[in-house]
Amino acid sequence: MPKSFITPCRSALKTALIVAGMLSMSLACADPLKVCSDPDNMPFSKSEGSDKGLYIELAEMVGKRLGTSVEYVWWLTHNQRRAVRNTMDSCDAYFALPATADYKVRGAERTHAFLDVGYAIVGPASFKLSALDDLKGIRVGVLHGSPPHVLLSSETGFEPRNYRTQEDVFAALAAGEVELAILWGPSAGFENKTTQNNRWKITPVAGQGLNGQIAVAVSKNKPELKEKIDQALTELQPEIKKLQQKYGFPQAAPVMLDAKASWLTTTQQVAGGHAPAGTIKFADKPTLSHAHSEAVDLRLNMVKVSDTNIEETKSMFNSRCSHCHGQNGASPQQERDLRKLKIRYADKWQEVAHTTITKGRPDMGMPTWGGTISDDDIKRIIGFLETIQK
Repeated sequence: MPKSFITPCRSALKTALIVAGMLSMSLACADPLKVCSDPDNMPFSKSEGSDKGLYIELAEMVGKRLGTSVEYVWWLTHNQRRAVRNTMDSCDAYFALPATADYKVRGAERTHAFLDVGYAIVGPASFKLSALDDLKGIRVGVLHGSPPHVLLSSETGFEPRNYRTQEDVFAALAAGEVELAILWGPSAGFENKTTQNNRWKITPVAGQGLNGQIAVAVSKNKPELKEKIDQALTELQPEIKKLQQKYGFPQAAPVMLDAKASWLTTTQQVAGGHAPAGTIKFADKPTLSHAHSEAVDLRLNMVKVSDTNIEETKSMFNSRCSHCHGQNGASPQQERDLRKLKIRYADKWQEVAHTTITKGRPDMGMPTWGGTISDDDIKRIIGFLETIQK
């Protein structure tokens, strides 16, 4: 090989090594992502052992996407919001925040939600659940004071048996003391996979106080970090699904029940909890101009939902909207519960709904549906919502 050719090659190699070295130094010098987490809260997080939990593995994936290392500040989260407030003073992110806007944390902003969580029915593979009444006359194990305990105790025809710990409930199931149980889905699924040899069928349920979503709390002092984590969470959705499978999280579509407890009560079951695109969050007050109100007088021009097409309209609503607003508009999160529109907005609620659906609320994660859904279909959806108002 000619010497004249070797010299440029060596020069190019030297340059490449210098650039690679500079890149390595840049990554090494980048500030680590400081993450708040609970040291003993499987299947979500653990400071020791080979399995670190979903939150920790996800935090490591996000750190890699951001090109930085991850450091942890371990803090027991039994006190929930107080713990989050304290840890956010010394951390950049907390992968365990309930996504509902009602759960406010000083000094933190939240990303879109990345995980659905909730309670689940634990029982034999032969049991099939389609509605709450399927549990009547059945001995059901619950944790004392939990939303399922409140639910079954406040209704007639149910036989809840309350226990202090999840382990006690599983023991009662094995001994035949109870026929089914309603437990926190992620924890029950993890125990069923790791200690029960997948003996039990885990059926997730939904309803007020029974399910919710998880977001990442990000320090308000680093707004650019929130955008980066949001992007990383979007890109990592396939990996998040794999983590759910790894740790035994229930994967089936939840069965809608009902409960008289709030999502804030549910958060006591786990440290933390997307409001994904499509979330309808209506304005606190109607902001319709008089001209618009006259132009879209839905009270006079509403497309009526007849008995013959109510099921078709309901199906259209559920296929487009239920992932954020629950089956038939019955969301467990108050700000998304579409059954209370008439209570909030009185005789203006149809106009408010039409404007919100048509024009969207980008600041709240609600996209513009006008042009995507025909105006007649929007009116039909609002006609369906009329049938569920409390």
